[in-house]
Amino acid sequence: MSPGLLTRGAGVPVTEAMDPRLRARRVEVARDRGRRRLRAMAALAVVTALVVGAVAASRSPLLDVDAVRISGARHTGVDTTLDTAGITLGRSMTSVDPTAVEARIEELPWVAGAKVDRRWPDTISVRVTERAAVAVAGEGPGSALVDRDGRILGLAVGDEQLPMAGPDPVEGPGGMLGASHRPVVRMLADLPPSLRADVERGVVSTGGLGLVLRDGIRVRFGDVTRLRAKSEAVEVLLAEADRGTIATIDVAVPDAAALTRERQEGA
Repeated sequence: MSPGLLTRGAGVPVTEAMDPRLRARRVEVARDRGRRRLRAMAALAVVTALVVGAVAASRSPLLDVDAVRISGARHTGVDTTLDTAGITLGRSMTSVDPTAVEARIEELPWVAGAKVDRRWPDTISVRVTERAAVAVAGEGPGSALVDRDGRILGLAVGDEQLPMAGPDPVEGPGGMLGASHRPVVRMLADLPPSLRADVERGVVSTGGLGLVLRDGIRVRFGDVTRLRAKSEAVEVLLAEADRGTIATIDVAVPDAAALTRERQEGA
């Protein structure tokens, strides 16, 4: 008889009985494998439920756009901003792309920047930062407001107390003033408000940049270096000198400012 075998009946071999400890170990391994499968199936079910729930929620009327709130669009106008944003009431909140909406709004002439936020569950907030008009380009019906960069913002309505700069624009709102006149606009933008309010127009000539004040006095700046010092020198001379007799002021060298006076009658 071969070792390790038992015989039954007509010599049919049968396997020796399994050790109880080995059998218990195999049972435990099988149970662990079953528990892992159950945990994996449960996790998959949870993830599936979350995905389905999220998709359903995103399409739910509870997450539709019910309001669009626009602030800061004083010159641009709420209606124009809303039309450009392209956000319609009733669309899904998740379908609104804030970056794309901001880019569209920032194409508007007056808009320097836009910030769009989704305020859950149902509101879109649009905050607009507008450019500041610093001068009027041109005269008459074709005159336009421009900012410090020479960007054309819109037609001037005639009641702005802003200095003039340059000829009539050849481009419409959103375009740019001619390159040769942009330095004049930047100069006007950087003047102290007290002096800018006294300016009728900014000029550019072979002698550089300058101003014509509202009472006809002409001011030569040269370039825009040391603009603060030059502006202060102009204001000092206007305050201390007999303004009514001044014809020109030259502050191209602010530490050596000079003026000329009009010829007096009988001189």
